[in-house]
Amino acid sequence: MAEKKKKGPANPERAFGLSVGAVLLLIAAFLWWRGYGVAVQVVGGIGAVLLVLGYLRPSLLKYPSAAWWAFALMLGHINARIILTLIFVLVLTPIGLLWRLIGRDPLARRRRNWPGWSPYPPRYRDTDHYTRMY
Repeated sequence: MAEKKKKGPANPERAFGLSVGAVLLLIAAFLWWRGYGVAVQVVGGIGAVLLVLGYLRPSLLKYPSAAWWAFALMLGHINARIILTLIFVLVLTPIGLLWRLIGRDPLARRRRNWPGWSPYPPRYRDTDHYTRMY
């Protein structure tokens, strides 16, 4: 039986500490630039601690990392549904309605002019077609 391949980084604690710590330090730099003193200290302090622990002792980040990855999976699951629903409602539905109004049938589902068979393209009869299909 084949083993199931683990998804995600090889060391999720280190990846969590380095990535989240670096992003928090970038946010702290932006907050400093905008003049938010207390927020800079809090966000920058957390980011620095995560970055240092990610480099030196990633094992200490086991539980925060697990919570972060669980949150990320849940958020991804929810966002995928929201984004796909919005794309369908705001993009695909109006296109489909417009095509129906103007009579476009890209899948050729109407059988008014359908002869019953699709013609076999002549280029498929050439055996060189199989050596370079695309």
